[in-house]
Amino acid sequence: MNIIGIDVSRGHSQATLINDDFEKIQFNFKHNRSGFKQLSTYLTKETIVIFETTGVYSVQLARYLRENKTKFYELNPLEAKMRMATLRRNKTDVNDSLKLALLGLTQLDEVKRSRRRYFNPEYEPLRILALRYQELIRQRTWEINHLHSALELSFPELNDIFPCIRSVTALQVVRLYCHPDFLNGLTLKQMTDNVYQPISKHIKRTVVAGYCSQVWLAAKDSYPAIKADSIKIPIIAAYCDQITAANERIALVKKQLIRLATSLPEFKLICSIPGTGQLNTALLLGFTGNLKRFDNYKQLDAYLGIDLNRYQSGQYQKHDRINRRGSSAGRGVEVEMIISMLRNKARIQNHLVDYYYKLKEPPYSKKNLVALVACANHLNRTIMNLVYTNQIYDYQKASH
Repeated sequence: MNIIGIDVSRGHSQATLINDDFEKIQFNFKHNRSGFKQLSTYLTKETIVIFETTGVYSVQLARYLRENKTKFYELNPLEAKMRMATLRRNKTDVNDSLKLALLGLTQLDEVKRSRRRYFNPEYEPLRILALRYQELIRQRTWEINHLHSALELSFPELNDIFPCIRSVTALQVVRLYCHPDFLNGLTLKQMTDNVYQPISKHIKRTVVAGYCSQVWLAAKDSYPAIKADSIKIPIIAAYCDQITAANERIALVKKQLIRLATSLPEFKLICSIPGTGQLNTALLLGFTGNLKRFDNYKQLDAYLGIDLNRYQSGQYQKHDRINRRGSSAGRGVEVEMIISMLRNKARIQNHLVDYYYKLKEPPYSKKNLVALVACANHLNRTIMNLVYTNQIYDYQKASH
């Protein structure tokens, strides 16, 4: 059996081959057709390849090995670092590739157990869309923050009336009346008509009239830092257009996410838990992949970084904290699921909501974030149980 350890870099990789006679062969190849053809000369049916995940740089290598039907193990960088740790620090690409190859000789069984990876093509588009959705949310947040900063100069009161300017009404009001001078000579009815006409199919007139009344009254006492003819005014309008376009892109990706996720067997099971929601369920599956690759909920906890990090030495014992080493995006989705359940507690029956308020009562009296993470742990238990038993959520059967 040949073992090849590969240290992946941008556009090229350093490899070390250890064959049955324990001979060491080191070579370098590029991530293109000719480079992978060079790599193929060292591959046999019994070859095992080991390398670290390095973001987008290792995806090309993984695809080639998968299509070439070569057995490979893609290690988490943290796991690889811990397994290859030595007293002497000597980090080079050549040494790293050699250490990865040696893992195949000395710790192959442990690597197999810890990296029981199932590559399912149906989850890959969902993962890409989940990352795209997260990216669009960050971009929109950036634009909203800059819009709020600009409004502090032109019409500060709008930031109090619209704490988060992303709704159709808020964007239309800010686009038309981002400076109090634009309301001079207008009646409240005229202002409401101007705002309501372009968005009439999206929202009720009474809601628009309520916001317009607040803006109209605030404009009477507002004293902005810039004049109505400032160059900053068209920039504010541009921010509104960018946020509107971002909303449309987010809505499109959201529809694609849910449509892809509905074809997966776990989607219906997780959505049966009241309060999880279709979007959050699709995002969670995008960030975690095939849930059946986890043997139990503790492995899912560790993947998401909500497993406990305990430290005790002698008489000193540190307070328990979560590791936060896993998928921060997946962890955030689960917390959002719990918050959604709490928000809809009056309309749903959910044992996780019961557990949250139990933690908040004496003698526990847990802080909000601690209770949310504890509920996320219970959520993982519930999800893994539903997935492995292939059953719909039943409040009466859930543990309280």
